[in-house]
Amino acid sequence: MAEKDEFFLPEEVDRQIESVSQFKEGDRRDAEALAYLRNFYQADAQQEQDTLDRIWNRIAGAPLFEQDTQETEKELTMQNSHIQYGARAMGTSPGSRPLRSPLMQRLGLLAAAVFLVALVGSMAIVFYAIRHNNGGAASPNPTPPLSTARVPLKVTSVSMSVTPGSIAGLSCGTNVTVTYTALFHVVPNSVGGTVQFNYTVNNGRGQTPASITFNPGETTKAYTFTWSGALPADHTYPGPGGIQVTSPNQLTSQLVGPTGMCS
Repeated sequence: MAEKDEFFLPEEVDRQIESVSQFKEGDRRDAEALAYLRNFYQADAQQEQDTLDRIWNRIAGAPLFEQDTQETEKELTMQNSHIQYGARAMGTSPGSRPLRSPLMQRLGLLAAAVFLVALVGSMAIVFYAIRHNNGGAASPNPTPPLSTARVPLKVTSVSMSVTPGSIAGLSCGTNVTVTYTALFHVVPNSVGGTVQFNYTVNNGRGQTPASITFNPGETTKAYTFTWSGALPADHTYPGPGGIQVTSPNQLTSQLVGPTGMCS
């Protein structure tokens, strides 16, 4: 509670009034201030007390707090008995009703609100868990598990490239080496095996058999072959080169060769 609120507590106000009442009786200004303070704070305290009592009665009348209210009444009865006994010892009237501290009343209201929020939250969690367990629906399109089974080896394509890409500007009779590169593509997750094929460097007029081996799971592998010699004046070499697969399946690649002619 803030410092200003503590200054205006009924106990503090009574203490201030009591200190003022100790002044001389003949002082008119002090008497007027004393009377004003008594009238003002008695009316304000009574109004605040009535408002807090109405709020407390509405909360105490709810079904959730009946049991707590009964226990609280028992405790208050025991406390009042001790208070009445102390009042008799001090000469106070037994029928006088002790005022509850506004701070304690506010703390009681706050505790009741916290209890209510916690109860509602726990019930919501329980309902959500029950609905999730009983009313959950399976996914309409479940993702199929990835297959790890190996498949038979099969060549899907062969990509061709050649170096040098052109012989234009070279003199006929010049010795050159032309390198052809074939890149084999096979199906994924294959069992592996040997690919048999024939390659050519003269547009298919002659072919040379060869083979290449794939390990299980490999998808690509390169194979190179060459032609070397003097560039003939009739421009018959170097010719287009390519691949013709014969096993495990049949497939023919495109033919590639250097562009241009010797001079």
